[in-house]
Amino acid sequence: MTVTTAVVSSAVLMLAPACDDEGTPLDCAETCAPVEGSYPLAFLADAGLPPECVNLNVPPLPDGKDLVLEREGSALTASLDGVDLQGQVFPSGDLSVTGGPPPSSDGGLTTFLSLNASFTGGVADSGVGGSLTGSFSGNYSRIQGNASQRCSVTRPFTATRR
Repeated sequence: MTVTTAVVSSAVLMLAPACDDEGTPLDCAETCAPVEGSYPLAFLADAGLPPECVNLNVPPLPDGKDLVLEREGSALTASLDGVDLQGQVFPSGDLSVTGGPPPSSDGGLTTFLSLNASFTGGVADSGVGGSLTGSFSGNYSRIQGNASQRCSVTRPFTATRR
């Protein structure tokens, strides 16, 4: 079962997947939008990182980096700039992927990424067309001594499949 995860302030909220009238998760299987492929992200109105993120040494946003999506039924696996993500594509063509590298035990930067997007057009088999429009969110934290520093950045993006 696929579960969507959202970060709200410092709490993690687990949301149940969309279900049919019988409580079974919706799986569009072979009728899912053909989202698989490689999408270089282009951030809109990118103002860079907020100062609190710069102070944590958060890496630059993955502008121009490929979001690589693979689909099995409605389940998605993805990678973005070396970070593995998991999620789901819905019958509407909307998709959501989340994840991050394993937390650092040495006080290093902890990262959690979330991308929500809508897919438009294109056929995966031909490699022609297909684009995403959505929102990228990065939540970062670092423990220093007894204190935890946090920052978040959310930016709209577009991406056209290569």
